[in-house]
Amino acid sequence: MRLRFGEAAVLFVVGGLAALIGDHSHVVTGTTVYLTDGVPFVWSSPFWFPLLVGAATVSLAELRLHLPTLRSDVTGRQALAGVAAVVGMYVTTALLHGRPVLPATALICVAAVLVWCALGDMPGAVCGTAVAIVGPAVEIGLVRLGVFAYNPGSDALFGVGPFLVPLYFAFGVVVASMAELAVARRPQLLAPVCDTVSRGRGAG
Repeated sequence: MRLRFGEAAVLFVVGGLAALIGDHSHVVTGTTVYLTDGVPFVWSSPFWFPLLVGAATVSLAELRLHLPTLRSDVTGRQALAGVAAVVGMYVTTALLHGRPVLPATALICVAAVLVWCALGDMPGAVCGTAVAIVGPAVEIGLVRLGVFAYNPGSDALFGVGPFLVPLYFAFGVVVASMAELAVARRPQLLAPVCDTVSRGRGAG
């Protein structure tokens, strides 16, 4: 099973917009600083940043659709709550800039656990774990390349924030639930057409 174009486009846009909000929060609070101005910026982010996060969102959704036991009972309200929770966690990591590392990271870990308990399942945890490894690793690589930097107080994990691990985990869990929601809505959209066809055959 694969995402349809419209579903992928919506997920891409949601991921990109959430990234812009969170990254702006990091920049204005001094959590991160970009070290290059050689590319166009969107708000406080280089243009490639929301594209990268949007692509990651779609990729995670595709991963979820290739894992077993898709749930059909995920609701739009749950997905919206998940998006709001991740954006809130992202902004909170900016507000925690300069705070002691352990309690700040513990707070985001607790929030990630709550997100998984409310929205996740084991395949969702797989998606969350995958991006919790890949996401920080990519950011560490970009820091080493001199693209951007986390400022002192937010750089304890090989130059990036330790809070990234639980934040990315929650992101993966929420994207997995959004992928399930997208698939669950497909029969609902086709149901009126199917009913019309059935009634037409019955009348014949």
